[in-house]
Amino acid sequence: MYMKINIIYLILCAAIIGTGCTSDYEIFKPAKEMHAGESNPEIDVTPLSADFGFLSAGHETRDIVVTIKNIGTDDLEIMDVYIHESDSNFYLASGYSGIIEPFNETEVVVTYSPTTYETNSATLKILSNDSDEQTVSVVLDGAGDAPIIRVTPDFYDFGSVYLGCDQSIPVIIENIGNVDLIVTDIEYFSSVPVDFSLSDYEAGWGVLPLVIPSGDYIDLSVSYEPFDILDDSAYIEVTSNDPATPIEYSSHDAIGDYEKWIRDFYTQDGIVDVDILFVVDNSGSMNSNQTNLKNNFDSFINAFSAAGASYHIGIITTDEAAFVGDVITNSTVDPIGEFNDQVDTIGTHGSAHEKGLWYAYQSTVAGDASAGSSTGFFRPSARLVVVYISDEPDFSHQTYSGGGSTTMVHSDYTASLLTLKASPSLVVAHAIAGDYPSGCTSNGGAQFGEGYYDVVTALGGTFMSICATDWSTTMDTLARESIAMTEFELSKVPIEETIKVFVDGVESTDWIYDSSQNSITFTIIPNEGSSIDIDYAIWSDCEEE
Repeated sequence: MYMKINIIYLILCAAIIGTGCTSDYEIFKPAKEMHAGESNPEIDVTPLSADFGFLSAGHETRDIVVTIKNIGTDDLEIMDVYIHESDSNFYLASGYSGIIEPFNETEVVVTYSPTTYETNSATLKILSNDSDEQTVSVVLDGAGDAPIIRVTPDFYDFGSVYLGCDQSIPVIIENIGNVDLIVTDIEYFSSVPVDFSLSDYEAGWGVLPLVIPSGDYIDLSVSYEPFDILDDSAYIEVTSNDPATPIEYSSHDAIGDYEKWIRDFYTQDGIVDVDILFVVDNSGSMNSNQTNLKNNFDSFINAFSAAGASYHIGIITTDEAAFVGDVITNSTVDPIGEFNDQVDTIGTHGSAHEKGLWYAYQSTVAGDASAGSSTGFFRPSARLVVVYISDEPDFSHQTYSGGGSTTMVHSDYTASLLTLKASPSLVVAHAIAGDYPSGCTSNGGAQFGEGYYDVVTALGGTFMSICATDWSTTMDTLARESIAMTEFELSKVPIEETIKVFVDGVESTDWIYDSSQNSITFTIIPNEGSSIDIDYAIWSDCEEE
């Protein structure tokens, strides 16, 4: 019956047109042989393969239309249209399910959108009620063009690095795609305090943006130099035109460590040579105070004798830079008597505008207590101790009644004394004066010893009350703190924040570290015979084993 129908169709076509006509038979696959009373759906799909070509990944997409026809004589039911391997960057922009009547058609649209430099393949599956071709497959192919960034290492653990050392690693930014990689930003983030650093990549590769051709790379350098023993972390953040990974990272971990601990041992034995300059107020209100000084000088000198210390003692007043008498030394036959005689010579008829700071300055810079003086008082290796004794504040900032300076301040007098010795530990100042901050009222009373207090504090000395009842304790304390060691040189250069100081086994905070001298200087001097232990970590010399 099928052949008869088509022959009749051709005869009719020729008769009507006169020249013949073309049958749709050529574009349809041959129909199945049918028996009387039978009808069948028949699916026809075009195209059966689709190549989407090369697209710019992340920027271009392409659609292809797949036509589904029913060339049968009964309804074609499309039960499902789907893409097998759906992770392949092919997508159904429009699908279909339902009935296609005989000699009708429908279209489905397949979209390809590559995400990176890649080739993709998939299969479009069409399921229908065509009895002899229930599943039709359309082969899909496509490719993406793109840069691909690769940063190596993506993670690196420096491990433990000794303080004082540094380690570096290269970080490679590579383009393994087939299109230029454009790096638009490079940022480095680090934990605080910052012990990581990123090299100056612009010096080698230029300013951003950086273009890295396919197959090429740039290298950075990350360094770790710990200054503490905390856990540290950091990461590089690289921004580029890689469509799949626009931001890539390289992360780094590390921790600092001490290579070695040192313990230095000392005993507070005192020092041998001490040059002591007494600056004694000779104004009218000082009579009882001068008497106290004389009556208790034995407590002062006995401390030196007991320690076997070598001493030079000179006395000046608050309105004269010259020594009152000869320098008192270990060779003086009667040092106590000589001292008392010189105090008696001072008297109490001096200026009411006491200028102890000024005249001590004059005496030590160019006068009897200076290095160039013929008195022999000054010894370069000896410790210089200045003792101010006054019941009034210092007036060195005035020029009334002679002497003084209107331009020099307390810190200038301190600085001048410090220049006289090679080490700050060889200079100290003490004072017996009116109490901070308002003076005192007992035993004759006294105004606050302003000026003296500032210099004594700056030089780490002892400020004692002139109103004290018992000066024997005062003088003994001054003597011991004059001859005691305040500075202890360390055997190695320490990591400063690791220093711990122990006096007789008890941790002390009464000290400062002087990096210029590599020494510990006590602000409260340990007692004679004390054991002093100083613990600290040292910087590594970073020598490889």
